[in-house]
Amino acid sequence: MKAKDIICFTLLIIFTLYFGTTLLSYFKSGDSYGTTEYLLILGLLVAWGEIFTWRTRSEVQKDEMGQKIIKNSSSLSYYIVFISLLILWVLDLFFINKGQNFTLFIALCIAYITKPIIQFILVKKHI
Repeated sequence: MKAKDIICFTLLIIFTLYFGTTLLSYFKSGDSYGTTEYLLILGLLVAWGEIFTWRTRSEVQKDEMGQKIIKNSSSLSYYIVFISLLILWVLDLFFINKGQNFTLFIALCIAYITKPIIQFILVKKHI
């Protein structure tokens, strides 16, 4: 392991312990979690997911197999996000707010156009 990897891993452990005990104290005192706390939990889960996926093998991440895994996972995650937002928008449109949630609709539109725009930019970059 490189020194940078050790420092990052140590900081991630410290952040997880600190924020984990903070969130645990919220839970014990009966306070509810807000958006910030949920985003913090998601961020920590993503960071630990990266650690468990690639560990210290950055060379595997950069070789052909690693690049293919990254490409396939990003494409799959794009479709999962798009379908999830579409389902949430339909639920909101018909059952929850009867179509008043424009931010969810805008997020759905952004998710729909993101991949084609990124592909267009990358094609223009390589041509």
